[in-house]
Amino acid sequence: MSNGKSSRSVIKRIYVPTHVRELPNGERVTVPGHYRKPSES
Repeated sequence: MSNGKSSRSVIKRIYVPTHVRELPNGERVTVPGHYRKPSES
């Protein structure tokens, strides 16, 4: 098998569940569930 990334990057994307963010000015923002790429830093 010549797939070099199969064993290295097990997590390809992170699922972010729906959550409510509160901004500093008191405003609430509902962030729906979505997939995002893991930060590689």
